[in-house]
Amino acid sequence: MAEPEQETHGEGHEAIHLPPPSIWPPVLALGIALILLGLILNRVMLIAGLVIAVSATALWVRDARREFGELPE
Repeated sequence: MAEPEQETHGEGHEAIHLPPPSIWPPVLALGIALILLGLILNRVMLIAGLVIAVSATALWVRDARREFGELPE
């Protein structure tokens, strides 16, 4: 029985790109949690959650755009 030819991994393949670690996804999750708690408990938590969530989203997008070279560092 003939064995299939094995292709070497170094030829014709690009390296897998992983983004650097970021603090913004957990901060966004915290903001969303505060929004949900604020809907139940009080407006102060709701407003704080909104501020945190919007800020974290904006900063996460900014970091992602810098990573792909769309904004100067």
